[in-house]
Order: sequence, then structure tokens, then C-alpha cells
Amino acid sequence: MSINMQTRARKIWFIAFESKGVYKVGGLGEVAGSITRALASKNLRVALIMPSHGVARDKKLREKFKLTEVSAVDFKVMETSYRVTVYKGFLDNVDLYLFSGGNREAEKILENPVVYAEGVTESKAALLARSIHLLYEHGEWKPDVVHINDWHAVPAGIAIKLHAWRKGTYLPLLFQIHLYCGKWVDQNYLFNFCGIDPNDEIDVRLNGVFGRYTLEQIYSMSRGVLERLAAYVSDVIATVSESYLKRDEGSILQNIGFQFEGKSTYIYNGCDWELGEIVKKILESHGEKIGEFLGVSDLGSVDRVQLRKYLLEKALGELPENEPIIRDDYLAELIKELKGPIVDDKGKPLAFKKDGPLIITTGRTSVQKGIDVLLKAVPQILESYPEAKFLLLLLPVRGGESLIKEIFEEACKYPENVRVVYGVTPSIYHLAHVAATLYAAPSRWEPFGIMALEAMAVGTPLVASKVGGLSETILDLREHGLKGTGLLVPRDNPEELAVAIVSLISVMEERAEKVLYYELKALVSPGVAHEIRESCVRRVEENFRWSKVADMAINVYNKALQKVKGGG
Repeated sequence: MSINMQTRARKIWFIAFESKGVYKVGGLGEVAGSITRALASKNLRVALIMPSHGVARDKKLREKFKLTEVSAVDFKVMETSYRVTVYKGFLDNVDLYLFSGGNREAEKILENPVVYAEGVTESKAALLARSIHLLYEHGEWKPDVVHINDWHAVPAGIAIKLHAWRKGTYLPLLFQIHLYCGKWVDQNYLFNFCGIDPNDEIDVRLNGVFGRYTLEQIYSMSRGVLERLAAYVSDVIATVSESYLKRDEGSILQNIGFQFEGKSTYIYNGCDWELGEIVKKILESHGEKIGEFLGVSDLGSVDRVQLRKYLLEKALGELPENEPIIRDDYLAELIKELKGPIVDDKGKPLAFKKDGPLIITTGRTSVQKGIDVLLKAVPQILESYPEAKFLLLLLPVRGGESLIKEIFEEACKYPENVRVVYGVTPSIYHLAHVAATLYAAPSRWEPFGIMALEAMAVGTPLVASKVGGLSETILDLREHGLKGTGLLVPRDNPEELAVAIVSLISVMEERAEKVLYYELKALVSPGVAHEIRESCVRRVEENFRWSKVADMAINVYNKALQKVKGGG
């Protein structure tokens, strides 16, 4: 067994199931696409590794990423034969490797555009684990550290660590948990479908002490939960905030075990949104319509309130033909069936008749996001601000079918005040953030919450649950004064959420008499909204740019290397 004497990581494999710029579904995609590019900009060699999800079968995308075949492997599971093909391409300055189906059975799995769904994700993870050795054997370079993300990448991470071990190299593994799922798998899945040998041995480090265990023993110790299994096998475990690591109810260490605290840390997420660039794009895309609607010729003089009026009374009701975008045909059909007073006969959102203070929220249709809590707060908010508007830009996901219907039905109770839009809406997404009075993030749990950074990056303050990363990124105005960036409230509390939203609207509209938090009344003065918006932008600029996040990751990679133990 060779001993790796390096203490600085220079070559990184980053394994994730989605990425901005390639195929993105949610927050993990934002992380994968952004941090890999930031790492590469610091002169690291970086490979982004993921299933194809149909990208490799798209001629335009093959040309865009300059995809070429690297290698392929055939294998059989039970009576089914699979062929997996690896393609190499480029995502800016990052090497891109896509694992694609080389025969019909593998194609049905790896080229399926659905990323996260019961049965689909597990199969993709298994085929990735079965074929990851191709990259180690036939790729242009081998990594110093492998960075795997969430349970989907765990089988592949274990497989490549074992493969390197058999070749005589101890390969450091960083396992990052963006969202803990407690994913249990049976032994048949792990050892037969994923192709991991239960008798293979590997060193496990706990509290600075190494012990050698078989994978079957580690499976037993982890009770079949992939995140726990990865915690044993990995050299460093990371999540995305200190609160989510050890302080929150249901924290990572509470779930995987405090015996892993000695090799646990966190790497923040980041944001690359820049207000000036985003406003420029908005005006390039909507400028002519904005000018006609508002009756102005000087677009440079258009302020946020005018953009809000344009969004609510016009742009929202005139989405392009292809929007909202829903890639999953099953969910698209489900959403087509939703009828009510907030959509037209084609299912597209109707514009509002009047302008008003705007509360926006974005994210997946998941119980986690607390959209139901926000909707329960609506009546109380409307008592103070009957003209308030709520715009929910949501991503439908499988498993959330009943919630999709419930949110829509609840929104239909307030046709003058609430719109819910399911799917991706590039034409108004940035516009909504800039035009908003505030962003609501009523999450029941939130490991980090990139959406908070996106809001602050364009100067939009938040009302958010005091959980996870939200409690670390948002500075409460009641504690930090005009350096604050929003208000933090107890989770699952619609009454307190309503009080905070009413208070923040009142501060931003300079209406001290309507502020419900006594300690905020003194903040209200001419120009206060501008000062708070500047504090939001500054908070992101100084602390949460991807370049800074990459530095955190590099420190963790080096930590993983320093903990490497050579065997004998």
C-alpha cells in the first residue's frame, strides 16, 4: 500500500447528481456548477462527474460540451445486461464526465430526465457505482481527493475508494451532506446491484484511530443507512452550516452519530448573483415592454417599485409560450389539470389587477419549505396590508403530488393576492427577486438555503425561519440594526411569520405606525429601505462569494489529505 505524502490537494473529483450549466434541478445543482468552477479558477484540476440525465443524447448539448467517448463497460445484474458509456466534455474550465446508457436497459436509467424519484435515483446511483472505475483506469488523471455529495453519490464514492485501495492507493474521500435523508438500502442493492464486494476491507478512522473492517461489517454498523455508511468510510464529513451540523434539532451529528464529530466540519454555499448584472439583463430582456407599460423613455430612471408594478400587472400574465418549464412529463400533466381563478384556461398565471407590496418565495414543493405555513399567514398579513401580493415560484417534484394540489387550492382562495407558478420561469425569475419587497423563507429545516443569498445579493431582505444556514446567513434587524438583512422567526409558526412580514413591509415602506415589533420602530426613517438593501448586498459580497467557499473547500481537502494513513 502506497503512502500519499501530499498535504495539498491539486486534483479533485466532484461527484454529484446535478449541476448548473449541465442539468440542474435544485440547490445541489447550484453548488456543483459554481464551486467546481471556483475551484478550477484557483488552479486546481477539477472533474465534475454525474449521470447524463439525457444530456449525452442531445445533439446540441453534445456539441456544446464537446462530448467524446472515453470508455465503456458491460456487466450483468441478475438476468439484465447493462452497458455504461463514459463521455468527457468541458464546462468552462472544468472537466465534465457524463455516465450514459450504452444499451437499452442502461439508457432507460441513465438517460431518464427525472433525477430524483423513488426507484429512479437508486438505479442511477447503482450504475454510476458499477462503472466509476472506468474513469480511474481510462481518464486522463487520477484525483488527490474525491468529493461526493449526498446519498446519491455514496455508492460511487465507496466503489472508487475500494477500487483505488485494491490498486494500492489510499484515496481520501470527502462526503458532504447537503440534505440528510436517512436513505436506507438493503444488502442486495448495495452488494449486488451496485457491485460492491461485501468482503472487501477498508480502513475506518474514528477519533484518530484506524480499524480495518469489511464492507459487510460497515453496512451492519451503519444499519443500512447510506449517509452513515459513508460517514464510516470517508476521511472527512462536511455539511453546509454549523447549525445543521450540530445545533439544529435533527442535526447531522444527531442522525449519523456524535462518534463522527472529530472528522466533521462544514463548507458554506455561495452565490454569484450581482445586482448590476442582473438589472442589466432584466432591462435587456424587458426594457421595451417596461418602457411602453410605464410610459417612460429613460429606463435608467426605473426603480424597484416600477419594476414591481410591471411584473405584477403585465409580465406575470405574459410568460413566454414555453414557460413555465417542467421537464417531467408526468408532473407537467398533473399541473395541467389544476384549474382555478389564478390561472387562465391554458394553466398559465394571470396577472394581478393591482400593484402592492410583494412577498416572493421559491423552491421545491416539499414539506421542508413550509409553503403551507406562509399560506396560513396570508389572512393575518392581509389585515394590515390588504393590497399585499404573494408570488410563489415553485419547482414541482415527485413525491409532492398532494402538496402541489394543496398549495394551489389554498392559493385560489386569494385570487387578488396570491399566485403560484409551478415550473422554471427564466423570463421573470430575476425580475421577481429585484421587484420584491421581501423574500419569505418559512422552512421547517434548511441545511443552508442558497435562496437567501440570492435574495440578499440583489438587495431583497428576508423573513425566514431561524433554522440551519438561514440562522447564520441572515442578520436579524432587531439585533444588528441597519446592518441587518431581515428577520428570523420560530419555524412552523404562521402567526409569528405574519407579524414579521407585516413589520418588514412596514419598515421597507417607511410606515412606522404599522411596525409590529417595537424594537424596529426606531429604524424607520427616510432612506431606511435603501440602507437595508445595501446591507443585504454587502453581506453576500463580503462573506458568501463562491471564491470564498472554494477556499473553505480547499482547506477541507487538505485536511482530508493530512489524515491519510498508509496501510501495509
